[in-house]
Amino acid sequence: MQKLIGICLVLLVCFTACKSKKKDLSGEEPVTVEDFIGFFQEISLPYNIADTQINKKLPDSLLISEKIFKQFIPDSVLKNDYTQKVSPKLYALGKISDKDKETYVLVKAATAEKQVGYILCFDKDNIFKAAMPLVRNNPDRNKSVTGSIDKKLTITTSERRKAPNGQNLYKLNAYVYNNVGIFTLIKIESNEVVVPKEVYNPIDTFAKKHKLSGDYILNKKNFVSVRDGRNEKRLLFFIHFEKGKDECTGELKGEAVFIKPNIAQFRQVGDPCILQLSFSGNKVTLSEVQACGNYRGIKCAFDGTYVKKKEPAAATKKKK
Repeated sequence: MQKLIGICLVLLVCFTACKSKKKDLSGEEPVTVEDFIGFFQEISLPYNIADTQINKKLPDSLLISEKIFKQFIPDSVLKNDYTQKVSPKLYALGKISDKDKETYVLVKAATAEKQVGYILCFDKDNIFKAAMPLVRNNPDRNKSVTGSIDKKLTITTSERRKAPNGQNLYKLNAYVYNNVGIFTLIKIESNEVVVPKEVYNPIDTFAKKHKLSGDYILNKKNFVSVRDGRNEKRLLFFIHFEKGKDECTGELKGEAVFIKPNIAQFRQVGDPCILQLSFSGNKVTLSEVQACGNYRGIKCAFDGTYVKKKEPAAATKKKK
């Protein structure tokens, strides 16, 4: 009897060990989201990572293949740092579990020139909800960059640098994840002097043959620029605004798809923001169908009506 109990105990230990063994994520075979999240080691809070740490080489045992990563994480997470032609190596840095709520996993993306640490959020059902960069490598010796997460799950990104006059300057942004599915900016601190600058319009020179293409403005710092899309059902746009006593700002560039003849919406995979552009006559009205807090300050929104700027009359050649 004792021998039988002993055999059962051995089998139970073996079964538990096999079950708890983490799957290798460096290959090409599909895995479950539970395997993906389970691959990350739990880390304790508070957690801090500096620009001098994110560029350190990590062991291959932490590698995640691009195919497996894309099985759960949309391409939009990496696109602001890496083009489609660049495939960074991906490493598991760790995870933070908020019991019966969200799980946050930390991933490092690395090429020879650029290393970025991201925080990815999964809900209680292990569905991916949001992502944001936590820290990037920094070649500037006069500047230091740090990302941190405290015990209340407040995420802070900070930058410190020395001005030419020797003054120590800093900028700090604090974020929290909310149930809408985004990381919301809740705090901004800085001792840097704000220098007014001209707003750069990245799509200014693009084609505007579509009947709705053009510049819709309030003034130089509050405008909606609309340009031709890939086809008649799409438009490219760039929005910049600065308003309110707190000088709340917002900026968003993207592609809007028509859902009705004069109504187009911006939305993309992995991004909770849904922004609507409604055209009427020579005006466009903005409205947030779903919160776009990642692209603006916390005390303002993408809204309001903008009037289309008249195009200058085409120059005519004089007859001889």
